[in-house]
Amino acid sequence: MAAAPESLPAPQAGTVTVVVTVLNDPRVRRTVESLLAQTRRPEEILVDDGGVTDVVQRITVELATKDPRVRHLAAPGNIPESRNAALRVARGEFVAFLDADEVAPPRWLGEMLRPFADPKVGFTGGPTPAMSGTARTVGARFYDGYLRRFYDRVARHHPHALPMGNSVWRASVFRQVGLLDTTLFRRAASEDQEIALRALAAGWTGVYVDSGNVDHDFSDLTAARLLRKQAVYAEGGYVVWRRHRSTYEASGSRLFPFVGLPVMAIVGAVVAVVPSLRWVGAILLGVGLGGLGVLALGLTLIGLAQDAQYPGLRFNALEIPRRWATLVGAYRGWRHFGASGRGAA
Repeated sequence: MAAAPESLPAPQAGTVTVVVTVLNDPRVRRTVESLLAQTRRPEEILVDDGGVTDVVQRITVELATKDPRVRHLAAPGNIPESRNAALRVARGEFVAFLDADEVAPPRWLGEMLRPFADPKVGFTGGPTPAMSGTARTVGARFYDGYLRRFYDRVARHHPHALPMGNSVWRASVFRQVGLLDTTLFRRAASEDQEIALRALAAGWTGVYVDSGNVDHDFSDLTAARLLRKQAVYAEGGYVVWRRHRSTYEASGSRLFPFVGLPVMAIVGAVVAVVPSLRWVGAILLGVGLGGLGVLALGLTLIGLAQDAQYPGLRFNALEIPRRWATLVGAYRGWRHFGASGRGAA
């Protein structure tokens, strides 16, 4: 559940702890090395190890022998559980979060810290474009374009939409509003959105930092994996929506074409089985399938028009199965947590 405010380590003024969340991923070496090369050096780097193998620990120990700022933290569990374990021992006045598939350019931390000159700023977040040469599949190229547009058009204006994997927070925010919510979904999703909503409700400000980008390794991302991840995110997102009445994407008008057209095609296929209604079924099936074709064409044309600004959106027709995966996740959220989002999972 969302942990109540608790006694956390007394922060050292002006210092920064970077928490690198990792699950059996050797790419964490590259992430930590990028942190050691920052022009604004962090005072503490916690490798937040949620795995059960020793692959991450061995890498961390090796790096720690070269720089004592690096520490390994055994924190088995899902993402919010592991990050909560790190927050309980982090010593910095500011706590930054990166994932093991991200690499921070040398000026990253300094750029992310600039907005904190305003005492009202509780957290900052930056974009996570694909690392050069890693968006090799159609799914990865689409997602890179989608994310670039998402940060530019959505997260910039809705701070609670900023993912935690490239963010910096005042440690005092967690003292005031509590730790990450571990009840949203066992596989973990949208806990970053939920904690941001609590921080904003408590009077803190969130700031999007366009220059605070990190490079995101998409070499293991395919269209199928993207859709599975989307369904997971949507299940947690549904719970956040029901509990906080807050979202930044879903609306009936935006979802209708993605729902109504396939439903029409399915109904038409079923009705066509009845001989006397075969013509009705054929019409419904034709309209549904034809409409999906028109929708895919329209999305492609929109994507092509935006591809120069957001490379990868030429594959924007993948937005159709992405929305379907979102609905699957939301349905699972409703089934597991009920209409209020507070049922027992």
